[in-house]
Amino acid sequence: MTKGRKIFNTIYKIISTVVITVGAIILILYLCGIRLYHVKSGSMGELLPVGSVCFVSTYVGYEDIKVGDVISFRVSDDIRVTHRAEKITADGIITKGDENNTNDPDPVTKDNYIGKTVFAIPHLGAVFGFFRTMGGMIVLGITGVLIIVSGLFYKQK
Repeated sequence: MTKGRKIFNTIYKIISTVVITVGAIILILYLCGIRLYHVKSGSMGELLPVGSVCFVSTYVGYEDIKVGDVISFRVSDDIRVTHRAEKITADGIITKGDENNTNDPDPVTKDNYIGKTVFAIPHLGAVFGFFRTMGGMIVLGITGVLIIVSGLFYKQK
């Protein structure tokens, strides 16, 4: 086997392993009720800096939220917010970003509640943000095609 072929085989193994592993992890998280959200504002300060990815459990019920929990909720069809539960009232959950001076204007209700943040990874959102751009989608598409095409030529002894 030539040196070029060995390098190609090694790179192919690494890329395909990473793609399969990441895909499997995302699928398992999804099946376990975990949704990933990209933090786009600094309202939660050091806890969830801009560019973090929040892992939100949709299996934690609205009724199970306690003061101090960090929850995600919908403000509109395309806007989701992750803030801390400050107070539980009959009207809903009063929330506030850790860095904000005032509570959010509307309480979170069962209708717009998404789930509780179980953990977050800082700065990982920059990667997700890139892949949502046109350039990122092109890179994903080209990478997928290259993996498929190179798989046709991949031969391992």
